[in-house]
Amino acid sequence: MNVRILAVASLGAVLAGVQPAPAAPLSYDCESHMTRIEQVPAVAAGDSDPWQCPVPTAKASSATHWQRNALEYCRIAVNVYDGALRAAQRLAATHRRHRWIVIMDADETVLDNSLFEREGDMCQKKYSDAEWESWVKADMARDVPGAAAFTQAVHRLGGLIAIVTNRSAADDVVTRHTLSLNNIWFDYEIGKADTSDKTERWLGAVAALRLKFGGHPKAVMWVGDQVSDLAIVDRKGTILRAMSQKDTAEPLGTFRFLLPNSMYGNWQANPAQ
Repeated sequence: MNVRILAVASLGAVLAGVQPAPAAPLSYDCESHMTRIEQVPAVAAGDSDPWQCPVPTAKASSATHWQRNALEYCRIAVNVYDGALRAAQRLAATHRRHRWIVIMDADETVLDNSLFEREGDMCQKKYSDAEWESWVKADMARDVPGAAAFTQAVHRLGGLIAIVTNRSAADDVVTRHTLSLNNIWFDYEIGKADTSDKTERWLGAVAALRLKFGGHPKAVMWVGDQVSDLAIVDRKGTILRAMSQKDTAEPLGTFRFLLPNSMYGNWQANPAQ
């Protein structure tokens, strides 16, 4: 018997509850995610630094294999989004529509780039900006489990979504297309112009959404796959700075939510113990 592994029953139930009209419960099919077969296209004409691995010399790393093929990864990601959705419901009950903002990262938070990582592993490549640009322009990143349902639910609840990513700002047009292609709702998106620190861009996102929707919407939730995607705020909720690897006592699960990412991150600079 073919047993389908369905995750996020609770996410589906919550979504059904916030719909203006009755709707079928939404589930995430982890089996489909784990067993997908992705076709790698031929290298684009004129691409001198392709992301593809034409002649594999190795297997994908354990980290990449886990993120692509483990039930544990899929369920953890979905559970994180399920918790974030419960928090969003509480915010919707205490904030007017379009007065609260969820700030999210893109890569490995809502967009899955593990195919790019797999190809690099199989050709034993070191990361390069040129190959990453080749991948971004290929427009092939997929949705992280649970991400699309979460963003759509926040939209229905009256929240605003700001995607603040360290992809190049020059790639904003293709990034927005990739987000839309994966049914990721967003009200604002911005890439990196110079620094990877997101503090100023978070503040800019809030200002832009105030102009777009009026009133005084406030950033109240952060979702990312690295601690630097999350904010340190004061008692009034004012954004002070991004979290770092030294902020070990900052709590998660209330207004900060962290997705697993075993493939890369700023944690790689931590001393080996």
